[in-house]
Amino acid sequence: MRVIPGVALVCFISSLAYCAEPGGEETPRAKEAAAGIDRLILRDLKSHDLRPNAPASDNQFVRRVYLDVIGRIPTAKELAKFHQDTHRDRRARLIDELLASPGHVSHMFNWLGDMLRMKDSYYRIGKTWTFHTWLKTQLDGNRPWNEMVHEMLTAEGPLGKNGPTAYLLRDASMPLDSLSNTLTTFLGANVACAQCHDHPFAEWTQRDFYEMAAFFGSTAFESVDTRKPAKVLADKRFSKANLVTLLQPNMERVVFDRTRDTVFPEDYAYDDAKPGQKVVPRFITWDDAKKKRPSRTSSPRLREHFADWMTSPDNPRFAAAIANRLWKKLFGAAVKEPVTDLDELEDATNPELLAFIAQLMKEGNFDLRQFQRAVLNTKAYQQQVSVTPPAGESFRFPGPLLRRMTAEQAWDSIVLLLRGPEVDATRTDHAPLMERLVFPFEITHNRKAIVKDREKIFSFAQSLLGDGKASRGGGGRGLFMQTKKARGQDQWLRASELPQPMPPTHFLRIAGQSAREVADDGSTEGGITESLAMMNGEITQALMKKSAILKDTHRKKRSKAEQVEFLYKSFFSRPPHEQEKERSIAALAQKLELSDVIWALLNSREFIFIQ
Repeated sequence: MRVIPGVALVCFISSLAYCAEPGGEETPRAKEAAAGIDRLILRDLKSHDLRPNAPASDNQFVRRVYLDVIGRIPTAKELAKFHQDTHRDRRARLIDELLASPGHVSHMFNWLGDMLRMKDSYYRIGKTWTFHTWLKTQLDGNRPWNEMVHEMLTAEGPLGKNGPTAYLLRDASMPLDSLSNTLTTFLGANVACAQCHDHPFAEWTQRDFYEMAAFFGSTAFESVDTRKPAKVLADKRFSKANLVTLLQPNMERVVFDRTRDTVFPEDYAYDDAKPGQKVVPRFITWDDAKKKRPSRTSSPRLREHFADWMTSPDNPRFAAAIANRLWKKLFGAAVKEPVTDLDELEDATNPELLAFIAQLMKEGNFDLRQFQRAVLNTKAYQQQVSVTPPAGESFRFPGPLLRRMTAEQAWDSIVLLLRGPEVDATRTDHAPLMERLVFPFEITHNRKAIVKDREKIFSFAQSLLGDGKASRGGGGRGLFMQTKKARGQDQWLRASELPQPMPPTHFLRIAGQSAREVADDGSTEGGITESLAMMNGEITQALMKKSAILKDTHRKKRSKAEQVEFLYKSFFSRPPHEQEKERSIAALAQKLELSDVIWALLNSREFIFIQ
């Protein structure tokens, strides 16, 4: 436990207030859409005898939009830049600037990583770095959401060459679970129970589920446990570990196999089909009356037909699902909770609003930035926050919810204070390490064939080494995939550039980062362990000793008053109140150091909450 010398810092912490040429061509359209959203919210509030919250101050808005768009707090310089902008649309201009920044890519990658359960390695699959690089590239280029999902569902070939194949390889050994996750994540369809029996609360039957699964019946996952052939191949030239590393990017692949079929399970208990009977693929669609209309297909490229159906603008669930998710990301609550169950659309807090934002997503051609631009420009988003309503009452969006930072937002904000805004542009890309291991020749996917092609494989492996020599020492895994261990500055990177996920003892996991075993599993609940990490953790100690913010304070600020004001703007995006300034200056006069002030600000409620 850190002990602060001098006056008791408890009094100091308790004094901290708790508040509960950008502007592109898309802005006018965004404002028009924003006005439509505001009209629907205001009408709903009036019908429930409620009023919208007061407008947020500029300082509140700037901090909130930085956290929601690029995943970190603004610097004092960035705050000052906003206040120096005299343009009447300076809020819209800032939104445009942030949406086009590298920080937005990092923040969206964190958000989607939780949704898609992205990990650096999958069981028996090996590294998935090509998938991570692919997703960041899509986000950087602002590729439409429907196109990204379509490619993940239809990707084929080796993982080392085609990153999005990792989406299906993630659950290759559990194809029915994979379908359930896909429908739940991208459509908000509650189907898990239908794997084993007719759903007791939704319209899904077990037959419906298997008819959808049949679209993946011809999808084969060529996966070889490379440990056994590597053990056979290992000799004085290459260790088993080296060979496992070499083989995995080539052995894990998604292919089409027209000979494969989906059949009803042996315990199928309904009269409409027999156990073991071949399943004919059939789509499920929803009209306004919630009637199912069958659409059959016999095409051999079934997965493409499935992806076409899922991502179509005519599929009412697809647009609604991603719009509802993004709304929750920005407001702290979805229009329809939970985001994984849209079976009863009329049960949304505001059904008209849900229909409107779904249509907005479709009319914007699934442009995630454009959708966020519209929501961020609403009066509703730019109003003061509300606390969670009492149990049993719906949140009707008089403003965003008061919410804690996610683990990634907290980490990225502290890293910003430690290193400065240049951290936004720092990227780690291990995909080339995988891509260089892809065989320039075909190899049959079975253990015997691998052993048979020993010399061909060894010749390729030797070519990777150049003049270097193979070694059996030290496990040898890094022979083909050498990455630096996170030391010094390299460990203070944005969450998107660190291993996915971090180990359980890391600050990110302690603060609620998902283990990526279950979709949408990140937590913002906080707790004692997170508080202790904030008070005494490694990153906190680094911040107090050698942070960019502390150095900047010493270097550029002369008086104690200026130093205190600079720190408050850096942590809270606002100047200190007179009482806060007086108490802080008095504390510094009693031989407290600026690092002690930093510790107090970091561990205040105001820092960790998004207002």
